Amino acid sequence: MKRIYAVLSFVVLTLSLASAQRLPEIARPENYKLTFTPDLEKATFEGDETIAIRVLKSTSEITLNAADIDFHEVSITSGGATQKAKVTPEKEKEMVALSVEKPLAAGPAIVHITYTGILNSEMRGLYLGKDDQGRKYAASQFEATDARRAFPSFDEPDYKATFDITAVADKGQVAISNYKVLSDTPGPGEKHTVKFATTSKMSSYLAALVVGNFEYIEGSVDGIPIRVYSTPGKKEMGKFALEAAEQVVGYYDKYFGIKYPYGKLDLIGLPDFSAGAMENVGCITFREVILLIDEKQGSIDLKKTIASVTSHEIAHMWFGDLVTMKWWDDVWLNEGFATWMSSKPLEKWKPEWNFDLDDVSGTGGTLNVDSLANTRPIHQAAETPAQIQELFDGIAYGKAASVLRMLESYLGEETFRAGVNAYVQQHRYANATADDFWDAQAKTSKKPVDKIMPTWVKQAGAPIVNVKAQCSGNSTSIALAQQRYYVDRSKFEAANDQLWQIPLCLKGSASGSAAKCELMTKKEETFTLPGCSTWVLTNAGATGYYRTGYQPDAVRALASDAEAKLTPAERIALQNDIWASVRVGREPVGDYLAFAQGVQSDRNRAVLEDVLGRINYIGQYLVNDSDRDAFRGWLRQYLAPAMKDVGWEPKQGESDEQKTLRSRLFNALGYDGRDPEALSQARKIADKALADPSSVDRELAGGAFALAALNGDSEFYDKLMAGLKSPKSPEEYYIYFFTLPAFSDQKLLQRTLDFAISPDVRSQDALQLVTGVLGNPAGEKLAWDFIQSHWDAIAKAGGPFASAQVVGATSVFCDSGMRDQVTDFFTAHKVEAAERTYKQSIERINNCVDLKSQQESQLASWLGQHGTAGGK
Repeated sequence: MKRIYAVLSFVVLTLSLASAQRLPEIARPENYKLTFTPDLEKATFEGDETIAIRVLKSTSEITLNAADIDFHEVSITSGGATQKAKVTPEKEKEMVALSVEKPLAAGPAIVHITYTGILNSEMRGLYLGKDDQGRKYAASQFEATDARRAFPSFDEPDYKATFDITAVADKGQVAISNYKVLSDTPGPGEKHTVKFATTSKMSSYLAALVVGNFEYIEGSVDGIPIRVYSTPGKKEMGKFALEAAEQVVGYYDKYFGIKYPYGKLDLIGLPDFSAGAMENVGCITFREVILLIDEKQGSIDLKKTIASVTSHEIAHMWFGDLVTMKWWDDVWLNEGFATWMSSKPLEKWKPEWNFDLDDVSGTGGTLNVDSLANTRPIHQAAETPAQIQELFDGIAYGKAASVLRMLESYLGEETFRAGVNAYVQQHRYANATADDFWDAQAKTSKKPVDKIMPTWVKQAGAPIVNVKAQCSGNSTSIALAQQRYYVDRSKFEAANDQLWQIPLCLKGSASGSAAKCELMTKKEETFTLPGCSTWVLTNAGATGYYRTGYQPDAVRALASDAEAKLTPAERIALQNDIWASVRVGREPVGDYLAFAQGVQSDRNRAVLEDVLGRINYIGQYLVNDSDRDAFRGWLRQYLAPAMKDVGWEPKQGESDEQKTLRSRLFNALGYDGRDPEALSQARKIADKALADPSSVDRELAGGAFALAALNGDSEFYDKLMAGLKSPKSPEEYYIYFFTLPAFSDQKLLQRTLDFAISPDVRSQDALQLVTGVLGNPAGEKLAWDFIQSHWDAIAKAGGPFASAQVVGATSVFCDSGMRDQVTDFFTAHKVEAAERTYKQSIERINNCVDLKSQQESQLASWLGQHGTAGGK
């Protein structure tokens, strides 16, 4: 067929062009000697590089990755003879060919290069940043393919080498790199020269350098010094991250059986940083707002984020840095493992924060992504920088982590740990593949891990396990059938031959807390449980990465038994399953709301958080204008008992979870329920916080500002803008900052959009303001018009791949006319690193339109029976 042929032609063309971007296997690096001399005023740097290589076969040409590099002198020494090399750039491939007249023999050789590079403003490679006082600094961000902008290199993960890094910095400036400082000597001139110790073997993307005005606080664990660096005046806000790092490193030292291997660990908060954080060997860089916090005034949410990101990045020191994937198609081994692992030390350190329940919620969110037709397998081919960049998504992080969690549950925690450690021991300071990991687990566990995991890693999507339970005598027969779950009803209802090997655990209403665990390997299988059960849970413990489809009578029975017989984790997974059935028309939306009413007395923060998120979606997309008052009235009535229990004011000695629950209820009452008391309280809290940030509870403050903005005027807006000029912490700045897109007034939202692309906003933050307005129902059309008319400025903001987040943000639309506008615009303005993201956005819009058409009238009917007259 013509359509299939066109798709195949595109794939073949893409791969043939892409494969040319890999380096030829002619030589391998063994050591880099690098000297960087940055000039912060001119935004350039001088580089002096010596690469010790091993030539694998006789050649007259060595190919390196290089981009935005101005070469001065290049020579290659082999067999005692030095030859000048001709430099031939291949700009499209981000490569240079270094050619010599006489062929180089196989064996050792030395490449010497002097060059000039750019301290760019794109927050990649070696780039230029500024602190709040206008002081400039240089910092590196090399993942995935940007080490080549700082030094000509074999810039692929499989080319590991040792590094000797030297920085020539201005007097008074600090230089930080992967390993400890060996020497710091005056000169040349008014500068000083900092030499760092030779690193272990590592991939080029993990090298790091930061030069500027920084100060630090210091701690240690197991003899490893740990420092948290900040720009001047903020170091005391690093105390919480330092404590978290000490706890995490100590835990991982024991878990992996290999002590932290890099001698020292630095955590550096940078005002200008495109990602959240980056796991450079021994030198982790962060966006400063997720490293620095006022411990007394800081919110619990931000503390949890800082702890989680810190734990994630430190996990990489073993899984990703010590052992690195051979190629980017296995980047999920890095990111999925670090995501899965990050909760473990935190659960031990702060069990009251319930990170385990957050993981279950995270699995639900990832399953939503994986239910799209335009999802991808965990293992995904990628060759070009843009294709590689698009791999850093919810699948690499969330799905991979969830699948690992399921595998750990199936094998047992200690057995899985033994497999992890065998893998790390075997491949440390080297590279590995997914097959290496599965093989290690299979050998350690003596279970068919190498057969189970490819069904999760090499095919896209996730299954739904449909369950029919029938009581016979004193046992329950459970008929299970698996199929791929699509949120698109037409695809879901069509035949599909995908098959997973599913580790599942069954628990019935009659079996108490005991679960029976099985491996489902066929499309349809039958199992039995003792006792006569009215319902059977197929994901007992909520560690599975799959959905369950229940019969309507089982849903009703589960709703009434949920709080008494299910754990909080199981209640979270169950509500996700019920909603998944609503999405494909198997259940009316009223059944989900009936389940929500069944957990009305639940006071578990994580359970209610998930329910409130779903109610927010229903209120935004499924409630029509004529029923809006009734919906809000029902919601206020629904939330009133919980709000009464937790109270409006913090109580002495209450738990962090209670504080967080209060803020969630407060936000839902004010935003989704438009509760007059909540909105009045919000404005009072916001005004008090603007006058004195320490006078209010920080848990309520963040939400209070957004609620106050709903009816906020220009006077309130101007106070926020004034607050941005002198915040006492990064968190305070961003509370004010992210309130700007939350107004309802169109003129104020226009001011926010204009402000976003002004020089007063850091490049990394600009697009979050724009997408914030886009996600506000009051501003979505205004923001969309702005995006189209200011595309050139938006496409440049936040770095070369950041505009992909704007493409993803268009999925907030639930209207076919807006979908057509998005299609037309991005057909004319393609975003290279967002091809899949674009397709997912269009699919999400279509799915929302379909859901609205099938459930809107059903919701209206349900509200007629359960709502409150006149919304009172």
